[in-house]
Amino acid sequence: MIDYLALGLTHVLLMLALLRIMVRPDLDSENLLAEEPETVAPPTLREKRRQRHARKRGRNA
Repeated sequence: MIDYLALGLTHVLLMLALLRIMVRPDLDSENLLAEEPETVAPPTLREKRRQRHARKRGRNA
């Protein structure tokens, strides 16, 4: 009995979460993506190494 209750409860909670996501108004809006600022790519490992090396030498990267 407990197993069925736990299984049913988890399924109900998952369905509620799915329904809440599906009724969001911004889910179907594509123009929001155009308004986001451009993201800058994080520095690569090579760039990080160069910055550390330049700091050790006393220069700005």
